[in-house]
Amino acid sequence: MMMYWIFALFLTGVSSVSVVLNHPTSLPCGCKEKVVWSKTVPIEATVAECQKKNCVIMERFKERFTVMHEENYSLFLKSAKYNDLGQYMCSCDGFVRQVKLEVVVPVNMTAVELGNITFPCYADTQRDVRDVMWLHNEQKVLHYTVNGATKPGYVYEGRVSLPDDGFRDGDVSLTITGVQRTDAGLYRCFLHDETIEGYPHAYMLHVIDGNYT
Repeated sequence: MMMYWIFALFLTGVSSVSVVLNHPTSLPCGCKEKVVWSKTVPIEATVAECQKKNCVIMERFKERFTVMHEENYSLFLKSAKYNDLGQYMCSCDGFVRQVKLEVVVPVNMTAVELGNITFPCYADTQRDVRDVMWLHNEQKVLHYTVNGATKPGYVYEGRVSLPDDGFRDGDVSLTITGVQRTDAGLYRCFLHDETIEGYPHAYMLHVIDGNYT
């Protein structure tokens, strides 16, 4: 039995979903019927059981979770709480899909339109760190590699930068100049092929009119 599960997980892999605290999200499944959703890390618990579009949500999960059978039995989370983070598993007739859920608690920041903003982020860059990646929602803002190559996202060309000695000092803070209204949203700082989170890791940017008083 253990060999079977290892084989199944190898086939399906593990996907990742990030959601801001108190926001909705869904975890993909891909099954068609007779579905079981479970939480496997950091606790082990059955979340929901479905058979022919009839889904039963377990008592401890009823308030926040539903199963969307019209979307291949995705698990819908109405308002993510911090303890919802962890790893989930969707299984049916030998098919297994695992989804890692990250619940992000961002620092709120406000910028004036056409002004500048810096998101502080720090990390131990003394060894083995090859790159820094900043994301806006799920889009690339800036990818900086240890050899000095800098690749900004298309809409950020000429507007984003990191400190000149960032890798030496462990300071990988992001500065955006000429802030636009479309810059509002979630920003996250990652290192080493997005496997390590910087500190602080996430910011929620609010953009206000330059004439705001």
